[in-house]
Amino acid sequence: MADKKIRSIAKTFSWRFIIFVYWVIFGYIYTGTFTGAGILGVGSIVPLFFYYFHERIWNKIKWGTG
Repeated sequence: MADKKIRSIAKTFSWRFIIFVYWVIFGYIYTGTFTGAGILGVGSIVPLFFYYFHERIWNKIKWGTG
């Protein structure tokens, strides 16, 4: 059963939020500044769009399901 688009969007944003928090924490530990942490965090949001389309493409592939 394939996910609906809204589910893919919700999964995309929830996953990217986790990655954003990770990069902000890592960025702060690594750089010691909130500016550096923020830059790394924002940079982690760009792949959000790639993940969404990757998820939608995989929903069309029946290989390995059921």
